[in-house]
Amino acid sequence: MTNITHHPQPQLLQQYADGQLDGGVALLVAAHVEMCPHCRNQVEVHEQQLARQALTASPNEPRLEAMLEGMLEKLPSNDNTIAVAQSSEQQHLQLQHHSFRLPRVLSNQLNKIGGWSAQPGKLHQARLELGDHSLQLIHMDRNTKVPSHTHRGNELTLVLHGGFSDAEGDYKVGDFIALDQRHEHQPYTDADEDCLVISAVDAPLHFTSGLARMLNPLSQLFFKP
Repeated sequence: MTNITHHPQPQLLQQYADGQLDGGVALLVAAHVEMCPHCRNQVEVHEQQLARQALTASPNEPRLEAMLEGMLEKLPSNDNTIAVAQSSEQQHLQLQHHSFRLPRVLSNQLNKIGGWSAQPGKLHQARLELGDHSLQLIHMDRNTKVPSHTHRGNELTLVLHGGFSDAEGDYKVGDFIALDQRHEHQPYTDADEDCLVISAVDAPLHFTSGLARMLNPLSQLFFKP
């Protein structure tokens, strides 16, 4: 039984099944699909539809070739043959006294995660480098607030451990949250639970509260999609 209540939009799952996603977005969706039986079923249904289309298409049609290439490119991150890290230690992400077990698709990327840096408040951040793309791992300790901010572009977030809340609701392990420039929020944890998330953003955040607004020039300077 799963308690996941926030999922990618059906269009995003279809794009993933089609092999149309790349970089950090593809990795986040793959990790959620690994954690979420509901979305895994949706992807499998769409893949079966693609397979039927491929079987009935002419072998010479460019659409068939593109479809098969997209499916083959996606297989290493989506099917049951994903290579598990060589030892149980490699499957965990360490931060001080914390140890986080990651989805297999993320544990296979542990060697691409940089060092942790302390942020204002009880926050720590690390970057997962994917060539031309990067993802942000953010750990919020118990009873912690992220400064209120808006989004210049799109922000996709997957909860890997614990949970957090904002004015819109509560988010737990496996939840997939999509925000854009229409949203302003202030994530926070309660006194009993810390939280680890991984996020993909395509534009710098814009902080809106108090002294945190002084971080906006740095956010612009160090932003990497």
